[in-house]
Amino acid sequence: DCDIFLGEWVPNHAAPYYTNTTCWAIHEHQNCMKYGRPDTEFMKWKWKPDGCELPVLNPAQFLEIVRGKSLAFVGDSLGRNQMQSLICLLSR
Repeated sequence: DCDIFLGEWVPNHAAPYYTNTTCWAIHEHQNCMKYGRPDTEFMKWKWKPDGCELPVLNPAQFLEIVRGKSLAFVGDSLGRNQMQSLICLLSR
């Protein structure tokens, strides 16, 4: 009985999986560290749904699943941020 919509944010000691210095997809004007963000603790959390664990993204497996398919991020800057995050995760 996994409900991905109910859960809580929990500490993730393996994070961050990428930073503004390790991922080319993060644009300069989106670089929190460059503009004075003093901490990195905000990057060390993950969503824990009620009743299950979400696996860490496996880039090779994801690319195999979407091979030959189209993927669209529809919306505003939130969709753009999600797309950039996916690019960063896939390119590590």
